[in-house]
Amino acid sequence: MRQIWLGIIGTFCLLMNFAFAQAQSQIRGTVVNEDGDPLAGAVVFIPKIKAGAYTNSEGIYSIPKLPAGTYEVIAYYYGYDTTFLTVNLPLATTITQKFVLVERMVFTDEVTIVGQQTGKINKTEVETGLTRIDPQEIDLLPSVGTPDLAQFLQVLPGVVFTGDQGGQLYIRGGTPIQNMVLLDGSVVYSPFHSIGLFSVFDPDYVRSIDVYSAAYPGEFGGRISSVIDIKTRNGSLKETKGKLNINPFSASAMLEGPLVKGKSAGAGVSYLVSARNNYIDRTGQAVYPYINEGEGLPYNFLDLFGKVTMTDGINFANLFAFRQTDNVNLEFPADIGWESIGGGGNFQTLPSGAGAIISGFFSYSQYNTSLRSQTETFPRRSSINGFSGGLEVGYIYNSVDEFNFGTQFLGFSTDYTFTNSFGFITEQASSNSEAAIYANYKKVFQEERAGGRNFERAVLEPSVHLHYYNNQRTMRFEPRIRGKLNFTGLSLSFAAGTYSQNLMAAVSDRDVVNLFQGFLSAPTQLQNQIKSSTLQTSWHLLTGVEIELIDNLTTNVEGWYKNFTQLTNINREKVFPEDPNFITETGVARGVDLILKYRTKNIYAYTNYGLAQVVRTDRLDRAQPRTYNPIYDRRHTVNVVAAYQSDPFTVLDDRNRMVRPKFAARKWEVSIRWSLGSGFPFTQTQGYFEKLNFFEDGAQTDIATQNGQLGLLLADEINAGRLPYYHRLDFAAKRRWLVRNQVLLELSLNAINLYNRNNIFFFDRVAFEPVYQLPFLPSLGFTAKF
Repeated sequence: MRQIWLGIIGTFCLLMNFAFAQAQSQIRGTVVNEDGDPLAGAVVFIPKIKAGAYTNSEGIYSIPKLPAGTYEVIAYYYGYDTTFLTVNLPLATTITQKFVLVERMVFTDEVTIVGQQTGKINKTEVETGLTRIDPQEIDLLPSVGTPDLAQFLQVLPGVVFTGDQGGQLYIRGGTPIQNMVLLDGSVVYSPFHSIGLFSVFDPDYVRSIDVYSAAYPGEFGGRISSVIDIKTRNGSLKETKGKLNINPFSASAMLEGPLVKGKSAGAGVSYLVSARNNYIDRTGQAVYPYINEGEGLPYNFLDLFGKVTMTDGINFANLFAFRQTDNVNLEFPADIGWESIGGGGNFQTLPSGAGAIISGFFSYSQYNTSLRSQTETFPRRSSINGFSGGLEVGYIYNSVDEFNFGTQFLGFSTDYTFTNSFGFITEQASSNSEAAIYANYKKVFQEERAGGRNFERAVLEPSVHLHYYNNQRTMRFEPRIRGKLNFTGLSLSFAAGTYSQNLMAAVSDRDVVNLFQGFLSAPTQLQNQIKSSTLQTSWHLLTGVEIELIDNLTTNVEGWYKNFTQLTNINREKVFPEDPNFITETGVARGVDLILKYRTKNIYAYTNYGLAQVVRTDRLDRAQPRTYNPIYDRRHTVNVVAAYQSDPFTVLDDRNRMVRPKFAARKWEVSIRWSLGSGFPFTQTQGYFEKLNFFEDGAQTDIATQNGQLGLLLADEINAGRLPYYHRLDFAAKRRWLVRNQVLLELSLNAINLYNRNNIFFFDRVAFEPVYQLPFLPSLGFTAKF
């Protein structure tokens, strides 16, 4: 292990020296707003020599290969005043310069364009398999309570959600444990609450969300299906701001502002705190007496988040902390709850006189869950706690080419105890560590066209991820590649890569309801294992076509394939002590998605259609391996979202000029969402029998006097049946009032399942009756921002 770490550190130092050695004469820096938040897609331009660059997702720009001289440099971004600065650039020197843009107060009524314009292909980025979610889009979606990431993820291509109460999120054939969720670099082990309408994140403090549904690049490792990368914004450096919301489901509050004001714009120390409490278990019986036979919805949760930011507009350091709790008070048969706490920090610095961009993070988190049964004394609990960290060095070449490399480390402990219905106890307590190094390179191939403009003909992004698993004594070499070929009005993309992970779920992937979510390390021994290690492994292949048909319309078609070459699952069929605790499986997931997005000043429309198939094959000892479709194998999916927004508020100053409202909001907003999905597979019931208990007295058990439990006889073929189709219509209407351009008031009316469709969640075999998802559910909410 010592040699591995020395090798990682040595390689990292060599790469760092290489990056610094490549520094050229250039102007580079950041473009931020007055709160220090980066402005992605801003333009920095030198008119004298007609050279310029766009900022990347972190607001960083680089204009290299400049001759010595004095230049006027301008920076501009829609909705902000253009900034002019004079820069003196000596020979063979790197100048780091920040631009702090101020929101334009007097403006004309124009179409807002933020980042890449809808309907135009981004020719410098490979975006196949990647969905970038704007928090403003989340706010457009009809929702229960407040807008939430969990509800928006359900309309993304390739995403399958199995139910409103206890359902799980599956992304292009991957199970929840195979999806990595990151919050400012920190791993979040339980990102969604038991009532599946809510995540643990408040969109109001989220800056960006990148969802990699397959074939993600080398900077991510440790999961074999997908990545959700969430970055939070900074608290305000200008003034104290706040938000209050109340509705029948929850109440929330957020407060932010400066702690220390800097000597220059975009600099200082700020804070942001957020709290959200769900109390539907207390209000549900009165507000929704028709749900669950008058028992309401037995869910409650609490989400807390806090962040402190220190920045000078170029460099920054953040500290953050979170606490999330979740409780399901079912009473019979059980109560289930979990708690997640953690915190950490991240930083970014652009060293003066060097071309490198250095960033890093560290974090600690702990997750505990337990099932408290009312009728059984069998223990069921799980916990995971650990730390993670990383350091990355990046460089921007030729304004658009990028190279970054880094190292990551992770240490965690798991403690798990579970008893199945036969009384067999599975226990595991282990501590593990992992380490990785990675390198990504993006090359944009340009050709000069008439008029002196460059055309980005192609993009190639090779990357590599080396991951060491201490408990397996295994180093995984995982090459990955992403690419794009551009034509006029058309782009062809592809992506591929290999992946591995150590963690596995402490529940079977064949269970319909998985409220008890536990974590296990990969077992050191696995019956019928395929690979030399017991890690779960996969490889992905993606292809995509983007077409510019009409203005403001984005058209994508993506085909995807995931081959899960080794999977580990709980042996739900264990009956005898000598039976294995875990089984080995393989899997294949494939599909094609059509995505259309149309956006103008007042209209937002989004739709997608997905055709998919997921197949698993178990390797239990039998004559022929058994192939089946898992419970989340949804063949057909359709999502339609449409919204209409009125014109922005009109605010006039003393000179009768239009002044920018303090809040980016519209007076009226109406939206709908309609979703359709084919039925999920399930294993059919063959019959019932009396199940006797022999655990206490063994062979001396008096079967003549014992009252046995109801036993189920299931079909030998797994998931051969199919539930009916699912479809649901949601609606939302919002009215806002701007009070003296200082306070924004909002009244929102939301309704899910507008035509009260009886969508089956699962079939209760004991009661022999269907259990439905949520019925027609209206809610009225009030929000105030200041």
